[in-house]
Amino acid sequence: METNININDLPEWLQKRIKEKQVNKFVEFGKLGGRPKKEIKKSERITFRFTPDEMKFLKEEAEKNKLTLTEYGRIILLNKTLPEKEKNLALIQYANNFSRLSNFIKSGIFNSEEKEYFLKELEDTIKGIRNNLKW
Repeated sequence: METNININDLPEWLQKRIKEKQVNKFVEFGKLGGRPKKEIKKSERITFRFTPDEMKFLKEEAEKNKLTLTEYGRIILLNKTLPEKEKNLALIQYANNFSRLSNFIKSGIFNSEEKEYFLKELEDTIKGIRNNLKW
């Protein structure tokens, strides 16, 4: 049986105390709500002029790499390597699968011999992947 208590039905001193605790909770943990602040803000700006053909080329390249024009320009200007989205997605999927396997092995269904066997197989698979990846 659940009872709902309206804060306005409580004595005034208790209402004040509850409101103070709610405010203090946010102050104590430094939470004020909203989006977290970035450590390094991008405050500097640069402007370039391009011919229509150059702009078309840049937009096509950005779309081809699935980046915004700003992201693509920043990567090119700072001599960074373009991200390989397909490889990154595959690696994320591998990480998810290994996490699932790990949780499955830790679930307590298997005896120690079976756990050792699965862990050995996982280690061999990970070594094979590392050997085939170019770090």
